[in-house]
Amino acid sequence: MTAVGETPWVNAPWEHPDWYDIHDITWTAGPGREPEHYREMVIALPPLDVGDHLLDAGCGTGKLAALVALAYPKLGRVTLLEPNALKLERAVAKLRELLPKARVEGVPGGLADRAGVTMGPASVVIVGSVLMPIMELRGGSLGDGLAWLRAALADLVRCVRPGGWLYDLETLAAPWARGGPTDPVRRLTLPELTDEIACAGLDAVECAYRFRDRVIVKARQS
Repeated sequence: MTAVGETPWVNAPWEHPDWYDIHDITWTAGPGREPEHYREMVIALPPLDVGDHLLDAGCGTGKLAALVALAYPKLGRVTLLEPNALKLERAVAKLRELLPKARVEGVPGGLADRAGVTMGPASVVIVGSVLMPIMELRGGSLGDGLAWLRAALADLVRCVRPGGWLYDLETLAAPWARGGPTDPVRRLTLPELTDEIACAGLDAVECAYRFRDRVIVKARQS
């Protein structure tokens, strides 16, 4: 409960959209690296046009989706999934300004937070640094984290249309990270992450880009 004189952001500053925008490009990779990783994801995408539907799962304030919109200004439909209402509002406004002719929708909610997130099937689903951070921050054991991750991936798979693609940008486990299912939760290595995506039901799983611990993994819905 917030004390008198406090703001709602005292114990959770990352929920504030302005604070999030400042720190999201600084904490992990540094101000010069994060935009590069986002650009690399855009470069890795297939061509998108008026008949395509992009889903940004865990869109934050819409930075990654905005880069896609700038690259593909004829994109016909964008769906933004985000549990934080203020971030989602900002993302929707941003994408509607960039794509005035497109159908832009905001969906409040998070992956694996309810019984089966399902939306209109998308040509491309993008996930920008969502799965590994949430898995780690939820705490518990690695087994607990994997159970959440598998539920989140099941949500994502349901949202990719046949022949469509999932693109996941993540920060992997540190090289020294160790532990099995009963040990404390940790991020996954690249082989572990690609195995989980393949086991979720997607194929053609591959690493499209890597710089140190930052990777872009893509996979196709058969």
